Amino acid sequence: MPLNGQDRIRPAEFHYQAGHTTDNHTHQEHQLVYASAGLLTVDTSDGRWVVPPLRAVWVPAGIKHIVTARAESTMSTLYIDGTTIISGLEGVTVVRMTPLLRELILHVTTDSLSQEEHRRVEAVILDQLSPDPAAPLQIPVLHDSRIRSISDSLQHDPTDTRTLEQFGLEVGASERTLQRLFKGETGTSFGQWRTQLRLQHSIIELGKGSNVTGAAIDSGYNETSSYINAFRRAFGTTPGAYFRINPRP
Repeated sequence: MPLNGQDRIRPAEFHYQAGHTTDNHTHQEHQLVYASAGLLTVDTSDGRWVVPPLRAVWVPAGIKHIVTARAESTMSTLYIDGTTIISGLEGVTVVRMTPLLRELILHVTTDSLSQEEHRRVEAVILDQLSPDPAAPLQIPVLHDSRIRSISDSLQHDPTDTRTLEQFGLEVGASERTLQRLFKGETGTSFGQWRTQLRLQHSIIELGKGSNVTGAAIDSGYNETSSYINAFRRAFGTTPGAYFRINPRP
């Protein structure tokens, strides 16, 4: 349903069972994907983004995407006029979910508002939208077949401890070449990329209900303390606290 010509934001709420996946689709509007409960992922041709309750993902108008519920989830989403321009949100982008923005989304999604109230809330929501480039919630699609093979292996089994040199023997490239390819396509070293992949995997496991130790082990960490330290460096909080959001009164 398109916007009605007067509103710039159309809210919607969807309840998904774990494992639900949408078709690969596009919108005329921008979309802010937010999991007010549970955990979602967004897949595009460029990569996969995890959408936990402390973040949202901005999907620009016209970008094909798939939304998957990794646990029983509620998506409180906003469709935003496709002509709207917000600095820093030119592509698919992680958006920081401040307490104010979260309350505004829930307010506009679940409460009955007059047209005047709706417009006032719209203005504040648009003012609150800003990128959070530091959040390591994206795993990009890799294009070189050699490093894509490594990525596929590690996404299938993040506990795989092979070094880049060992992977090189399998894919037919030197460690130096693979390091260069990872840096060129991801902007980070292989080690940093693998940490990001493991953290993303751990968030999905936490969202499914795993405890911290279980998420650490399933994501390739031998010591829970090492996992907690890596998680805190990346997200500024512990994995145990990450999904604790005060419920709305």
